[in-house]
Amino acid sequence: MPRRSVVIFFAFLVVFAGGFWFLMRWSARGPGSPPPPSAAWGVPDRPVRVVSYNILHNQRGMNGVIEEIRRLQPDFVLLQEVEREHLSTMTRELGSLPAVYHASENLAGRASWGNAILSGHRLYEAKSIPNPGGGSFGVWGTAVVDGKKFRIACVHLSATYKVDLKHFEESAVNRYKELTNLVKAWEDAGRPPIIIGGDFNQLAIHNNYELMTRHWNDGLKVLGKDQNTFHQKLLATRIDYLLLSKEWKPLDGGVVDSDASDHRPVWIKAGK
Repeated sequence: MPRRSVVIFFAFLVVFAGGFWFLMRWSARGPGSPPPPSAAWGVPDRPVRVVSYNILHNQRGMNGVIEEIRRLQPDFVLLQEVEREHLSTMTRELGSLPAVYHASENLAGRASWGNAILSGHRLYEAKSIPNPGGGSFGVWGTAVVDGKKFRIACVHLSATYKVDLKHFEESAVNRYKELTNLVKAWEDAGRPPIIIGGDFNQLAIHNNYELMTRHWNDGLKVLGKDQNTFHQKLLATRIDYLLLSKEWKPLDGGVVDSDASDHRPVWIKAGK
């Protein structure tokens, strides 16, 4: 092989190997990768702030939604009814890492919008919450803060959207199935410390709410901050929640009085 060809060949090998090494390092740091082996399951020493917000596709203006979130200074933002194309702007404006996102598939098929987690801390093992019946009702990932790892989950359960007894019963059954799959996925993961937020489309009554609070605390209710979270014309009700596994203690939180969406943002500060 001529000298020039040998040089070019080895230069190609160096570039290829370097590119492959970089790709492997990048993949290992991606949201689907496992957390560092040194991280242990538990609640970090410093409290974390979590905001959950159904933003109604930013129909009333993205700037208003961003301002409401920014004012709360969260570590984690759980968004429902968010359009994929809005995420790059929202993550940039909020200074978060790239979002974990999955289109919602539980409401009349695949939607143009979905659920997302925006985080100031790197997320690992991020994916759609397992749902054996098909579709996606939420996303979750493992966060690591100060060497302690825990799960963060964002959900949007099946809605009751018309006045019809059959539909009312069917949607309640669908939510029960989704909640059952959420509980099973959490148990299959070893019951790690977890914070779950989102639009549950569920009143704080009956068997669905009992299932929500069987293993997890209704954080805002514990704090006495369980005001209405959804307003539409004359209807005002509470269907947005922040649920905490028993390792977490709710320290502060509330429901923000805002009309930037038809839902109000809910937030919690949780720690040891």
